Amino acid sequence: MNNIDINSIVKIEQMPKVFSQLEKIGILIDEKTSDLNELQCTEENKQEVKNRRTEINKTLEALEDRRKEIKNKLLEPYDVFEEKYNKECKEKLQNASELLKEKIDEIEQNQKKEKENELREFAKQHIETNNLQDIIKFEDIGLNITLSASIKSLKEQILAFVDKIVNDMKLIELEEYKDEILLEYNKNRFDFSKAKLDVITRHKQLEEIKKQQQEIQLQINDEAEIIEKVEEITIPKEILDDEELLTVTFTITDTKENIIKVREFMKKEGIKYD
Repeated sequence: MNNIDINSIVKIEQMPKVFSQLEKIGILIDEKTSDLNELQCTEENKQEVKNRRTEINKTLEALEDRRKEIKNKLLEPYDVFEEKYNKECKEKLQNASELLKEKIDEIEQNQKKEKENELREFAKQHIETNNLQDIIKFEDIGLNITLSASIKSLKEQILAFVDKIVNDMKLIELEEYKDEILLEYNKNRFDFSKAKLDVITRHKQLEEIKKQQQEIQLQINDEAEIIEKVEEITIPKEILDDEELLTVTFTITDTKENIIKVREFMKKEGIKYD
């Protein structure tokens, strides 16, 4: 496609004339306002200064009105020009560019697909050779397959990833909680250190919970034993009236800790004792 000489085809005829007219007006304004810097404003000539300012403002207002009128006249043919330009030039070139882009995208997608297929086969061989097919898949490697990336560098990334997984598997096999760590390892995107830490932390938490439960159960058993001992005290049948206040004397033989528990129990139940 030969280069198009835009300047020889699209010409602006009126603007130089407009500029020339503006320059003439500018010269007249300079002549009318050349004495303003030296003009002194006093009480005697204040009204004269005001009158000159009013005259200048009226001139500016008239020129602004004319400017807006000229602008509208200039824009009217430009709108027609822009519509014609878009239809005859811009849209045709955009459509041509988009058509070529689609053709380029199609062939580049095919090239990337061929590269991906080669890499998938390469990764599959190394994954299966190391018996990792149940652990990882091709997408886990996270390759950025572009046209500019070389096959050699992408294959090196695959080998490095597989080697890392192999080494991690060896470390996991040595761990006490290897099955749990392996599960966490898959969840944590193949981060061995985090997987191990999560499992160990969980086991510590479970041990702490188990310890607390055992302490609570011991306390329950102790309280039950105290209640049982108190209930074993023999009270004569003839004084079993619940409403009658009784004085019962008995002896407890036990550890200091359990005796304290008996006392606490009696306080809790409101039993008076000496």
